[in-house]
Amino acid sequence: MSKNQVFAGTSPALSLPVPAGTRSGDPVIVGGLIGVCDTDRTEVVDGKQYGGVGNPEGHASVAPDGVYALEVPEAVGAAGTPIFIVAATNDLTTTAAGNVLFGHTVPVIDRGVATGATKAAGAGTVNVKLVRI
Repeated sequence: MSKNQVFAGTSPALSLPVPAGTRSGDPVIVGGLIGVCDTDRTEVVDGKQYGGVGNPEGHASVAPDGVYALEVPEAVGAAGTPIFIVAATNDLTTTAAGNVLFGHTVPVIDRGVATGATKAAGAGTVNVKLVRI
């Protein structure tokens, strides 16, 4: 489970090939599958293995559903805003053109206040519920 998980999904994680440098909590797209890494990418460095136990080298455990606090650079003005993933970089964006739907922003109720579904432009996170593909 990644540290940025807000609500767990119901599907088991999948061992998928991910780009070098991918870490737990990173959003990814692998072919037509989207998800958030539960583990770091498995890599062997100087004879020592790093990453998720049981994953072959170059793979990570990827959760295909759930809600995660994820970085989106643009402003997000409302709950339910579609969030897209850029296939070439695995970056998230609110721009639909040429990108794949990743999820929608959702609030979390904290002491009676809805938080996490909106934010101003610039660095910051929103809660994203992954779409089921």
